[in-house]
Amino acid sequence: MNDKEYRILPLHKRPDLVPDCCTLLNSEWPRSETARLKFLNVSCDEFPTCLVLVDEEDRVLGHCKVSLIPRLRHSCFVQSVIIDYKRRSQGLGSRLLRGTEEYVARKGIKTVYLITKGQEVFYLKNGYRTCDPFKASGINDVVYSSAAFAKAKLREKSTQCCGPPPPPMPNFQMPKFYDLGVTTQRTHMVKKLSQ
Repeated sequence: MNDKEYRILPLHKRPDLVPDCCTLLNSEWPRSETARLKFLNVSCDEFPTCLVLVDEEDRVLGHCKVSLIPRLRHSCFVQSVIIDYKRRSQGLGSRLLRGTEEYVARKGIKTVYLITKGQEVFYLKNGYRTCDPFKASGINDVVYSSAAFAKAKLREKSTQCCGPPPPPMPNFQMPKFYDLGVTTQRTHMVKKLSQ
């Protein structure tokens, strides 16, 4: 694989690629277009940032999103790592990870965290190791360093309805016959970047 054939770009620098990113992400994790656009359109120069792997013809081959983690200085959380299923097993996932690590290192990040389910071997091959669980997802947990984005989120939150809280969820347990031996365990992983 010739690295010159591929580039990693911040999505907010190429908004014309957003529809292709929506399609790519929805091929693995289907969501509404509105939800997906909301997820992608937060990308900015600071964090969170969506990074895309493109080929020489600007076709979107891969995607990942990087956010800061509160209370963990110089650390980030990588999520939604995906390579187009037609282009897998060609080293592009490793190329996307390397490019992401280079991008965040230039921004002062020293430690990269992620959560995976079923792709542990891939991340171990790329220098990650398992670690204790950490809290890194959700608007209340991930730090958004863009002041404009944070203000917009606060404004959005303050305009939401303030009715009574919903009733508690019932204590539901999945019947035993649904246990098909499929693991639902998520693995937390970390990589220290060399300086």
